[in-house]
Amino acid sequence: MSDQLAARLRPAVGPFLITLVVAVAIMAAGVAVKALGNELLQANLGFVIYIPAIALAAWYRGFLGGVIATLFGALADSLVFTPPLVILTIDVGDHELRLLAYVLGGVAVSYLAHRLRSERDRARLEAAEHQQALDEAARTREEVTRLVESERRAAELRDAFNGIISHELRTPITAIYGGAKLLARRDRQLDQATREELIDDLEAEADRLYRLVEDLLVLSRSERGSVERASDPVVVERVVERVVASEQPRWPAVHFSVQSSAQSTARGDDTYVEQVARNLLSNAAKYSPAGSTVTIVVDETDEGVRVRVLDEGVGIDPAESARLFELYYRSPATAGITGGAGIGLFVCRALVEAMGGRIWAARRDGVGSEFGFVLARQSEDETSD
Repeated sequence: MSDQLAARLRPAVGPFLITLVVAVAIMAAGVAVKALGNELLQANLGFVIYIPAIALAAWYRGFLGGVIATLFGALADSLVFTPPLVILTIDVGDHELRLLAYVLGGVAVSYLAHRLRSERDRARLEAAEHQQALDEAARTREEVTRLVESERRAAELRDAFNGIISHELRTPITAIYGGAKLLARRDRQLDQATREELIDDLEAEADRLYRLVEDLLVLSRSERGSVERASDPVVVERVVERVVASEQPRWPAVHFSVQSSAQSTARGDDTYVEQVARNLLSNAAKYSPAGSTVTIVVDETDEGVRVRVLDEGVGIDPAESARLFELYYRSPATAGITGGAGIGLFVCRALVEAMGGRIWAARRDGVGSEFGFVLARQSEDETSD
């Protein structure tokens, strides 16, 4: 029972202490004024201190605090400012009207101060709720914008995917189908040179088809946002040398040269690095003149293990270097030189970013272009694990 009583009285302790201090301040001020002997000031000082003190108590401790301050103020005024000054004796006498005015005025001031504080708190709460609603609306707009952009991007990828399937895949499939039919005909004898030419064509078109399918798989995963992140140890130099060995026979008119000074292992994925290197080498050879050299430089920078593919072709316009990695974009300056699906560089960017790296394209000083990417190096702790 005592705990329940204490819990009920606890909210009144604060107002009581504050108003007690206010009352003591009023009494002290009255004693000081009385010592000065100024009767006019003494007669009105109670009101001067009384009203602001009640307003202060009601502002910080609510209406109850203001009422308690009113009672203590009336008591203080009767004991200090109204003669006769007899402790613990309230001589109402001819001062009933003054005491009533104090009480009524104090209650009114308490109510007004309490209402003002409540209105301010309500205004702050409404402002906070309004700001929260605005923040939620902004987040909703951002989410809607993100979803719209994601859907737009997915639609572009689907259109590109369908376009590539409809057009780009048809050529190698038709060539493979036609060549296979010719080789399979029993009613027609083919000389050895023709047979070897058909077999070479079949091999080239099958390789082209394989590369297209590999790129399309990345394109499809990119559409769903499911290109798997990779951070395994990769010896980039070995992957590049393997890709160069497989690409050189496909481009006999161009010479590939590897320059490597990298000693560190990168974070990525062997298959991803191989596909990126193959696309960049194929792209460089495709737009390089016969007899030129494509140089592959593997080195290290502060950023990590870097691979640069340097060709001696027509170069690129610096203004469109970023657009080259957009889906289905082909530079007007080179689109007429040779055909292409327009997805190779897009796939390269998707795979490099999946490995946490960076890819770029730039015009070389003099002649040709530079396409490169950099991957973070594997730390010694990660390698030992």
